[in-house]
Amino acid sequence: MFPCRFRLFCLCLAIAVVSSSPLSRADDWPAIDPADLAMKDFPQQPGAPAVILLREENDDDPLHFHATYQRIKILTEAGRQYADVEIPYRRRVFKIDTISGRTIHPDGSIIPFEGKPFDKIIVKSRTDQYNAKVFTLPDVQVGSIIEYRYSLRYDDNIFSTPEWEVQSRLFQKNVKFKFIPYQFDHGNQFLIIGHDRTANGVAWSSFLPKGNQPKEVELRVQKKNWIELELENLPAYLDEPYSPPERTAKWRVNFYYTDGSKAVDYWKTESKYWNKDVESFVNHRGNADSALAKILAASDTPEQKVKKIYAFVTGLENRSYIPVRAVQEDRALNIKPNKNAEDVLQQRGGNHDELNRLFAALVQAAGIPASMMWVPDRAETFFDEHYLSTEQLDGEIAVVELGGKEVFLDPGTKYCPYGMLNWRYAGNRGLRQSEGKGAQFGDAPLSNYNDAMIQRLAKIKLTDEGKYEGKVVVGFSGLEALERRRRGGLTDDEGRKKALEDEVKEWLPGGSEIALTKQPKWDDTESILAAEFTVSGPLASSAGKRWQLPPHLFEVNEKPKFPSTERVNPVYLYYPYREIDEVHIVLPPNMESESLPPDDDVKLDFALYKTTQKMESPGTVFSRRDLVMGGMAFPVANYKEIKTFYDKAKTGDDQPVLLKVSAHAQGD
Repeated sequence: MFPCRFRLFCLCLAIAVVSSSPLSRADDWPAIDPADLAMKDFPQQPGAPAVILLREENDDDPLHFHATYQRIKILTEAGRQYADVEIPYRRRVFKIDTISGRTIHPDGSIIPFEGKPFDKIIVKSRTDQYNAKVFTLPDVQVGSIIEYRYSLRYDDNIFSTPEWEVQSRLFQKNVKFKFIPYQFDHGNQFLIIGHDRTANGVAWSSFLPKGNQPKEVELRVQKKNWIELELENLPAYLDEPYSPPERTAKWRVNFYYTDGSKAVDYWKTESKYWNKDVESFVNHRGNADSALAKILAASDTPEQKVKKIYAFVTGLENRSYIPVRAVQEDRALNIKPNKNAEDVLQQRGGNHDELNRLFAALVQAAGIPASMMWVPDRAETFFDEHYLSTEQLDGEIAVVELGGKEVFLDPGTKYCPYGMLNWRYAGNRGLRQSEGKGAQFGDAPLSNYNDAMIQRLAKIKLTDEGKYEGKVVVGFSGLEALERRRRGGLTDDEGRKKALEDEVKEWLPGGSEIALTKQPKWDDTESILAAEFTVSGPLASSAGKRWQLPPHLFEVNEKPKFPSTERVNPVYLYYPYREIDEVHIVLPPNMESESLPPDDDVKLDFALYKTTQKMESPGTVFSRRDLVMGGMAFPVANYKEIKTFYDKAKTGDDQPVLLKVSAHAQGD
C-alpha cells in the first residue's frame, strides 16, 4: 500500500468515524465451515497447493487505517509455504500493528501464533524506505487452515487511496473489499490533492471482468459513504512465462481523489505543472557555458556536440545506481539535494532524472533543441491515461532534435549507450514537452532487434572419447550489454568473472568447465561487452556404432520457451532481440560425418530463425544460427503463431550431426 499524500485543511474539529469491521477485534475470528476443515482437494483448481477461503480488506481513510484478513486452506506440501507471511509497508509513513494469526488442524485443534514478527528492509533510498513484517504461523501441515490479520496505520496528516489487487496466485472462494474515503460533505474541511487543487470526491479505474464492478454505498443518516466489492470464486492469476507485469495483468481497482476534472483536463493541468518544473530546473543552469567550453570544440558538428555532452553526463556520479549513501556521509561530503541543473553541475552528480535534465540543459545551452519526456517503467506498469494519477509515471528521458529528426536518449541510466533507451522506458507512452504547447501525450520509440544482440563463437576440438575442448568468444551489445554492465557494476572483479562464467556454463553441456581468459571492457559503455573463455567437457553421445553431436553448442540446455498448448496472458518479451551463433567443431582423425541436419529457414513478419550446417573442411563441422525476434508484445490470439515459431526453432536446434568411424580408420 503506497500512499498518496494530501493536505487536510480543517476549520472545525476533525470528524470521528468509528470502524465497525470485526477485523479490528483481537479475539473474534469468523466461524469455520466443517466442510473446509475436511477438504482434501479443490475441484475448481486441481493440484492447487492451497486455496483462499476468505479474504477481507478494509480501508478507512478518515481514520488513517487499513485492515487485512486472510484464511487459507493448505492442500499440498508445496502449500505449506503460505505459513510464511510477509507484509510490506512504507516505514516512514506506515506502522504495522495488531498482528495475530492461528493454525487450525482438520480435527479442529487450534494453535495460536504467539511469536513476534521481525522487521526487514526491502528497499532503501536516500529519501525513503520500504520494510516488511515477517512471521511464520505455527505447525502448518497439509490439511491445515491458516488465518491471520493485521492493521496498518498512517499519519493523521496523510490521506491514502488504496490499490485493490483483487486477483491472487491462489483461487479465492470469497473476497470482500471496502474503502471509506475522506468524507467531503462536512462543511469546513477540504482536501488539497496537488498543485493547490481541491478534491471534491473519489474516483477509480477498474480492471475487472464485466459485471464485477465496485459499487458505492451511501448512508444519508450518518452522512457517510464508502465503496465496496464482493466477489466469489475468483480464478487464480496464472503465472505464465513471458507475461506482462503482474501488477497490470491481475484484476485490480485503482482509487484516487479527484476535483471532478475530465481526463483531458486532468492531464492538461498535470502536464502544465510538470512542464513548469522541468523548465525551472533546466533553465537554471548557471555555469553551463564554462562547462561546455571544456567539453566541446568549435569545429564540432551538432551530433558531435550531443555525443560529447552525453559522455560528460554519463561520467558524473549516478546516485540512482550507487548503493544508498548514509545521510551522515552525505553531510560529511557536503552533498545537498539538487534543485536545478546548476546544482547537478556543481556537485558533479545526481539521480536518474536529474542527470537527464542536466543533459537537456547543456544541449540547449549548446544551441540544440532538447526536451524531456516522462514515462512509466515497463517492468512495472504501462501508461493508462484513464487512470488519473501521475504515480504511474516513473522516469524522465531526453529528446534531442538533430537534422530534423528526434533522438531519444537516456544518459541517466548507468551504462546506457548513446542512441538508445533503457528498455524499461522505450516503446512507452507518457507525457512529453512540446514547444509552444506545454506538455502533451507522446510515445517513446521501441528499440530495434539489433539493439539487443548476443553473438557467440565457439572453436573446439572433439576428442576420441567424445569430449570437447577449445575457446568460446561472446559479445553482448546494446541492451544486452547494458543489463550485464549494470549487474557487474554492483560487484567486484571476481563477482563479474563468476557471473560471466556461470552464464556461459548454463549454455554449454552439463559437466563443462569454463574459465574466463579475457575480461570485457566493463566501463566502456559504447563498446561491445566481449569476453573470451576456455571450455571443455562432454559433448558427443554414443548411438550404437555412431556418435551424435549437437552442432548448436549454445542451445543444448535450452528448454522450450512456451511449453503450454494454451495461454491465458498475452506474450511479453520485454524488447526485440537477436542471437547469432557460429560453431566450428574439429573432428578426431578417426571420425567423419555421416549426415548433417538440413538447413532451417523459418520466417514470420516479425521473426526469423535460420541455420546452416555444413562440412567446413573434411574434418570440421560448421554451424551458424541466427534468431531474430522483432516484436515485443503479442495478444493471446497470436499465441499459437509465437509458440509454433519457437517450437520449430527448438526442433532445429536439437537436430544432431551423426558421426561414424572413417573408412580410413576402419582400414587401419
